[in-house]
Amino acid sequence: MNCIAIIPARGGSVRVPRKNIKPLNGKPLISYTIEQAIEANVFDKIIVSTENDEIAMISMLSGAEIMHRPKPLDEDCESELVIKNVVEQLEYSDFKPDVVVMLQCTSPLRKPETIKTCVYTLLDNWKTCDSVITVNPIAHRPEWMGSIENGYFKPYTDTWEYKDNSSYNLPPARYIKLVASQDLPKLYSQNGCVYAFKRNLIMDEGLIIGSKTKTIIIDEKEAFDIDLSIDFVIAEQLMKGK
Repeated sequence: MNCIAIIPARGGSVRVPRKNIKPLNGKPLISYTIEQAIEANVFDKIIVSTENDEIAMISMLSGAEIMHRPKPLDEDCESELVIKNVVEQLEYSDFKPDVVVMLQCTSPLRKPETIKTCVYTLLDNWKTCDSVITVNPIAHRPEWMGSIENGYFKPYTDTWEYKDNSSYNLPPARYIKLVASQDLPKLYSQNGCVYAFKRNLIMDEGLIIGSKTKTIIIDEKEAFDIDLSIDFVIAEQLMKGK
């Protein structure tokens, strides 16, 4: 089966200018993801989708192929549209992938072994699975979250589920219950580190995460995502083991 990695890398960034090529420990951020994909040794092609010439040059020097985005996709848009565009261009040139893996530039602590595990989990469960994602246990419970409406806090949910499968429906006022977290079911959050999925899922349904998704649990360090300037400082310390 043909397996490809797609790394979306737009030139514009709202919070951190030139984030995808900003140096991290002396290396452009995007280079970490490209090197991880190469080291995973499961891809027929590693493609960076970008509209930016500087990102393209750095990506090629790091070992990736470049696919230039058309004008409508050169601004902030859904990842699904970017992935679909890359697959369409590949198939136009007579290369049809079976497995597509999206790797975001903002996960510099991702392990190549995790990429490989996601790909092989999808392949080993081909008949019963359409996608594989990385997740990690959540730190903040949604049951304790809410919105602010007209100056008042409104809990996000009115039903609490417990580990023993019992439930509790809050009254109309939706009070917060200060339940011990160990009494609540374990929840996980998809962290954007690795998305592996079938070609047909994105091309036929326009989805990256399907209805038959398996998960690979990783720790918070590996899942660390760079979003703000301070995150570069934190990532450098994590890389140094501090």
